[in-house]
Amino acid sequence: MKTRNKGSQWTLRVTFALAFLALVAGLAFNPTNNTTVLANGNDLGTSPFDFTDAVYRAHGILPENIVLRVGDGSRTGDFVVDNTNTDRNRRNIRAIETTPGTTGSSGLTYANIFGVLNSMSFERGSGGNLTARGQHAFDTAERFRVFIFPKASDGSILDPFLPNKRQDNLFDTRDGYFSNDPLGMWVAVWIVYTPKAFTAAGRKELDPIAATNGRDLDGTAILTSPSQVDNLAAKGLIQLRTRPVNDPVFRWVICPIPEDPRDGFIRPDAFIRDVRRIDGTSVFPALRNNFNCLQQTGDWCK
Repeated sequence: MKTRNKGSQWTLRVTFALAFLALVAGLAFNPTNNTTVLANGNDLGTSPFDFTDAVYRAHGILPENIVLRVGDGSRTGDFVVDNTNTDRNRRNIRAIETTPGTTGSSGLTYANIFGVLNSMSFERGSGGNLTARGQHAFDTAERFRVFIFPKASDGSILDPFLPNKRQDNLFDTRDGYFSNDPLGMWVAVWIVYTPKAFTAAGRKELDPIAATNGRDLDGTAILTSPSQVDNLAAKGLIQLRTRPVNDPVFRWVICPIPEDPRDGFIRPDAFIRDVRRIDGTSVFPALRNNFNCLQQTGDWCK
């Protein structure tokens, strides 16, 4: 998504989108029955093209209620119109903004953010309750976590924009993400170090991680695997924070990641938004280096 200099501008940016959503939130939508839909998640993440409205509906998401959807005017600069697409499950909007991260299991990954979701983004019946399809989409979105790391110096606000991050995202692909999350939906979880992390006992746990992974913009250890997150949370060294389920802005993110980003997933006009230090160098250099290699050669750096 486009970078903003102040966290408060996140809310300002979605105000216009939400004004429109308020007009349609109470409407009932009948999903198309004759659309071709993805058979499983293994087909997802292999293309930077956004899904069609019909595919979103078939998976329990109301496309009208996707906030900051790629292709909207609020996302200018993050996408191009590309009529070379031949996949009936996708429209001709191709994301070029690329958000890098780690997964723990498969190492480095690269996501295209198609939009964010709030509670009104899921399909509901005339009575306002989630349909079976909407409930399944909701459960899927809650099942998989993307970890975001806010700067303590900025007050650890629950803002997903790049200026608020101390390190790049971490995607928890455990529990079968690549076969059970067709749209690439995640609940956004912010990781904040607790005061205990800065005690002698906390440093004893975290210094070895920092020695391996490096340190982020706050000088704290970079975390690169979900198991590290679980372990540190269990020991009270980090706190996991989420936005409320009824947050009017968003709680979930649509950003499919490829199981294998080689062989053309990263197009020549794509660009990366990674966390950088004040001198312009990447906090996690392997992410940018491999982005360049994948873009130029279609393969990982050798």
